[in-house]
Amino acid sequence: MGDTSGKKGDVYSQVKQIGALTAIPVVLLVGPILGYFAGNWIDRKFQLYPWFTIFFVFAGFFAAGREIFRLLKQILKEDDDTRGSRTPGSH
Repeated sequence: MGDTSGKKGDVYSQVKQIGALTAIPVVLLVGPILGYFAGNWIDRKFQLYPWFTIFFVFAGFFAAGREIFRLLKQILKEDDDTRGSRTPGSH
């Protein structure tokens, strides 16, 4: 029988990457939406519409972009680690 531990590791790594990549659209939506609601609440409380709404929506996009960058950096690092740990000739 063959050794399947390498295949299991590859599958685990791929599933982990897919999970991280599917989080990107969620992060991209949640940041600005939370920013909108937070800014809208502050604007209504202090009657400053639309300044805080605009500010917090842009802050949400910035935070989402930063988190996506962090996720992609982590995915690429894990992919490089996975590729580096393989021995030549193994698939």
